[in-house]
Amino acid sequence: MKDKTFHYTNPEMVKYLLSKTPIEGSVLDAGSGKNKVWFKELRGEKYECEIDDGVDFFEWDKKVDWVVGNPPFAGNEIDERGRHPNLIPQWVEKSSKIAKQGMAFLINHKVVNFLTTARLEKLKQKGFFLTKMIIVSDKRWFGRYYYLIFTKENN
Repeated sequence: MKDKTFHYTNPEMVKYLLSKTPIEGSVLDAGSGKNKVWFKELRGEKYECEIDDGVDFFEWDKKVDWVVGNPPFAGNEIDERGRHPNLIPQWVEKSSKIAKQGMAFLINHKVVNFLTTARLEKLKQKGFFLTKMIIVSDKRWFGRYYYLIFTKENN
């Protein structure tokens, strides 16, 4: 059976990635997790959502300047094949509705394919452009991870 050990984002990686993110104004950690590693590193006016703490990101309705974090790969429901659904497209869609300046997410190699031409065009119509991609790895995790930064800056 596959090891189900959960490894939170390395705090040093979070510090590095946030240092590359041009956050100004209010910021929401959209899925802070039990260890709140992203939330702890944010400065200024900051908010957090964590479903296990009773704050569901998909119910959040306050506009913020930035949305950041490491979204969960799967939801709680299991599909007819016994697999968890990929929440990344919905996560980015929701973020684009509440972020006024930008959004940045750490995702794994398995879900980077959500960046279809159609989805990028939808984001462009909302004024968001992929302005930076940082590729990182963590020996505890399989594969590469992609930190995607979307801003209202056309590139």
